[in-house]
Amino acid sequence: MIDIFGVISESSFGQVNALTITAALVVILTSMAIWSVLRPSGFPPGPRGLPFVGSIFDMTDSPEVVFGNLAKKYGDIFGLKFGQRWVVVLNRKDVIKEAVVKQSVEFAGRPDFYSAELFTDGFKNIASSTYTDTWKLHRKLGHTALRHFATGKPLQKLITSVYPKLEKELAENEGEPIDPRLLLTLLMYNVLTQMCFGKSYGLHDPKVKTWMDLNDEANATFGLGLAADFFKWARILPTSGPRLIKRVSDAFKDMIRAEVAEHREKKYDPENINDFYGMMLKTQEDAKREGENVDKLSDAHILMTILDVFFAGTQTTIDTLYWAFACLAETPEVQKKIQSEIDSVVGRNRVPTIEDRGTLPYTEATLYEVMRYSSIVPTAVPHSTTRDTTLRGYSIPKGTTVMLNIHSMHFDPDEWSDPTSFKPEHFWDDGSTVRQHPPSFMPFGAGRRSCLGEAVAKADLFLIFSWFLQNYTFSKVPGKESVNLCKTIPKTVTGRLLTPYQIVISKRK
Repeated sequence: MIDIFGVISESSFGQVNALTITAALVVILTSMAIWSVLRPSGFPPGPRGLPFVGSIFDMTDSPEVVFGNLAKKYGDIFGLKFGQRWVVVLNRKDVIKEAVVKQSVEFAGRPDFYSAELFTDGFKNIASSTYTDTWKLHRKLGHTALRHFATGKPLQKLITSVYPKLEKELAENEGEPIDPRLLLTLLMYNVLTQMCFGKSYGLHDPKVKTWMDLNDEANATFGLGLAADFFKWARILPTSGPRLIKRVSDAFKDMIRAEVAEHREKKYDPENINDFYGMMLKTQEDAKREGENVDKLSDAHILMTILDVFFAGTQTTIDTLYWAFACLAETPEVQKKIQSEIDSVVGRNRVPTIEDRGTLPYTEATLYEVMRYSSIVPTAVPHSTTRDTTLRGYSIPKGTTVMLNIHSMHFDPDEWSDPTSFKPEHFWDDGSTVRQHPPSFMPFGAGRRSCLGEAVAKADLFLIFSWFLQNYTFSKVPGKESVNLCKTIPKTVTGRLLTPYQIVISKRK
């Protein structure tokens, strides 16, 4: 009898113990779920999101579209959570500029995305590293290099050296439909290899094609992102994403190392610096000799800075010109007006030069309108806060990821007369003056994290764009006049990319 009661008592205790554990787990998980959506004190309003994953499943469209819709509900500054990462989104010019211009240091950081850490050997580049003394040094070096080797006459010489190759390529395809992206990519890679390594390639050199393929793969890889960017525990998972990023990164670095080894062996002369890598190498040698900044000028830092300059000088220019060609094929009346202006000011017997900027207002206005209308990086490169701060009365803790919805500036109906239409008149005040700095126009960012290559990109675009319009006409493929060339690929997270298209590029008579 006692044994029976003992068994019953033991069984009851086991059941009670199991129930207690289950109840405790429920309480813990419920508390964690509530805590995961509990907003920091004073944080901007926004969608609550789901426990643990936040608002990840709300991203059903391109970021600028989703953010634009949320701004209508929550205002120009709102907060949401992606996984474990709190994010603040800023919309429209007043809020965005108040953050990145008036509080430039507070908003000068970069998020510690795991994908960027893998790709850059632990944030050793300029674009992804946060606001530190090392970042300041390399940005200064990059800025100095671009000023020496990619502005004014040096830049003009680099670009014009590629024109004969372009003319030959276009002559071989005269009257035939072509997708101009390959042509633009080969052009810009030629310019940048000369600037970085003092080396010229043929338009169809296999190395240039490899660079291009790797760049496309890198964009696709980063566009997908990693779970570990938003969930730190995901770093331990044996997924393929980190391996893919590491493979692409290693391939890029191997190509740069090959160029660097050849340069160091054959071309480097500390008394005659004529390219970017030579300047970086000389700076490294001076640092070692003087015993200053040696740890900030390691081979890894230099390699990643070169990669940064290379990407900054190619991708944005390629994408902008790709949009420009499509827009002009869609608006032949704009094209004719540009050509008339170039013929009148520059003529047909010399190439447009840097000195012609300011004398071709309609041409420049059209380029600015292309930048606005394309908004190729609609939510900019993510920022993060470097310290606890406030904005518009809201508290934003240190380390918060900050997204700038540049698209909300460029398509603001309160700032532009007809924002959804391509109209160079948006940048042409009185029919003769270019509006270079409209308040709601920010294609290169602003503040301390503004685009390193802004001046170079503007000069590149002006020289290449005006040369093409001086010598060629863009038109739609016969029989396909109804096709909209300015159609973007929907639901992309890497930028506003055009659906691949074909046009006819004809030599002007």
